[in-house]
Amino acid sequence: MTTTFKSTELFGGAITVNFPASYADVSNIREVPDHQEIYLDASGFSSVIVEIAERVSHPPTDQEALRFHFEDIVDEHDTSRIWHTNVAQLPHLPSNTPCYTLLATTTPPPATNGNVHTKTPSFTAVMLTLIRLVAQSTDIVVTINIPHIPGHQEPSDGEVNFEEGKFGSLVEEGVKIRDEVWRSLEVRDWGLFGGGGDV
Repeated sequence: MTTTFKSTELFGGAITVNFPASYADVSNIREVPDHQEIYLDASGFSSVIVEIAERVSHPPTDQEALRFHFEDIVDEHDTSRIWHTNVAQLPHLPSNTPCYTLLATTTPPPATNGNVHTKTPSFTAVMLTLIRLVAQSTDIVVTINIPHIPGHQEPSDGEVNFEEGKFGSLVEEGVKIRDEVWRSLEVRDWGLFGGGGDV
């Protein structure tokens, strides 16, 4: 499946990035916090969230900050697992910008009393990218959420098994989106972070 991307302005144009053309700005239908931009796949269930956060300083390492941001978005009732972490490359950011990524899954608790909602995912794949702007005391967190809802997966996927590296078409599509975000994300106005200037 070929995905068409379009340049998208975030935070009033201070950041630009390529998102799939099928993704719609959630703020057009409901209120979104000022420090977030949320885009939802109009033809599916996946979403991308870009969040501007105060730089996490209490974990001593970047890898621990990465895990901190992931744990911050996981529902306390869900079971989560981080499958792998890595360094990310974002060519439009200064070359010394620390960037990291992880792939994880979150699984909701079993439904009780047979109350299974048709849109409840069996699990959600999470691709999180952490961009650490040290001089601006800012963390940019980009999260791609890919819910796997029974009956809405490609029949050709067969069994999706992260243990065996069988990620299925939804996650493979998410990887394409993540890679395009890395390739295209650019800060146009560094004043967004309060410093009023460039790096």
